[in-house]
Amino acid sequence: MMLVVSTIKSKVLLSIAILRELNNKVNYYKSVVNKNIAQYNEYIAKTSKILPEKTRNVEREIESLKILHKHLDCVSIFLESIILRLETLTISGNAVAAAVALKDVIKILKKNMKYGPPILSVLVDRLNDISKSIILEIENSIEMKGMSVKVSSEALKIIEEAKKISGIE
Repeated sequence: MMLVVSTIKSKVLLSIAILRELNNKVNYYKSVVNKNIAQYNEYIAKTSKILPEKTRNVEREIESLKILHKHLDCVSIFLESIILRLETLTISGNAVAAAVALKDVIKILKKNMKYGPPILSVLVDRLNDISKSIILEIENSIEMKGMSVKVSSEALKIIEEAKKISGIE
């Protein structure tokens, strides 16, 4: 049983590392979006008097980019909050609770990453594979004791708090 817990803990820590990588990628894409917004604003400043009809299209693009930036910002805040709390759960010896919470976190991320850059979806899919593996291990070890895997109220509270802070659905 101790070996199973240690395996679960190591996989949860791997998942946390992937969450960090995902957050770094989200922050990178936020900076790319900011750079594009700045370039478009510069374009508008230079061409607004010459080609006013083209500036309207560019302004719409800027608005779209601002919406994307806001969404990426919300995802980043959510990830930062979740990473911190999952680390705390894992370090305090609740790796199983963190693993089960991770499953719900991945559902939220999948829902919120469908319109983002493909690399973000790839990382979420990788997390999903690891999470499924962890849950399978937990179920196999708990089957012997006749217990089922459920998200603890503590883990649900953590997820809901992170969603509220970030403004993510």
